[in-house]
Amino acid sequence: GADAFQLPEEMVEWYRSLDSAGARAASEAKWWQDFLKDQCDGGGWTRNWPIHAKHPELNHLYAHRHSAPMHFVIGRQSPFYIERCFRNDRKRAVWAVYFGPFCSNGDYQVGVGNGGAIAALLDLMTATLGNIYLQGRCPTLSLSVKMLKPVLPMPGLFKAEAWIEKEEAGRLYTKAEFSDGQGLIFDVCEAVLKAKRPSKL
Repeated sequence: GADAFQLPEEMVEWYRSLDSAGARAASEAKWWQDFLKDQCDGGGWTRNWPIHAKHPELNHLYAHRHSAPMHFVIGRQSPFYIERCFRNDRKRAVWAVYFGPFCSNGDYQVGVGNGGAIAALLDLMTATLGNIYLQGRCPTLSLSVKMLKPVLPMPGLFKAEAWIEKEEAGRLYTKAEFSDGQGLIFDVCEAVLKAKRPSKL
């Protein structure tokens, strides 16, 4: 299990500093703070993320980096810091995502946001939105990401938004956008998920 793969304390401390920088950026981002105030404080949205797809009410237990420690995107070595909200009908989600310096395509200096990092994030976001919508597992069948503009500044805080388009013939069709939170869209995504509703037994 995860206990067999503990990180050295020096690495743990580095990720703590990344999370601190991300939390600070999120607290200073007007678009994110306005969204939390307008939508999550009685506006039909819920802060954080369910710890289990079948129990959306258990959102207060979810902790980035700790709730899924082995996960490539959100685990112990996640290069991101993420704050999350989902609409109460579980058909839409908005995340504030801090891209750390190792999310870039630079070599000896920080470059623009790496396309693979963006695709991995949007893959996770659409799939986990599908999970809480159907209250079960929704594996990704296909993912298409269009890179429209260079993602800057790096490191930096960005807005990821995903929504359910439709459910049809055992498939869940989703879309997502990656932007600066103020109208500038960097990337758009379409993902098709396997829609298997859980047994009601």
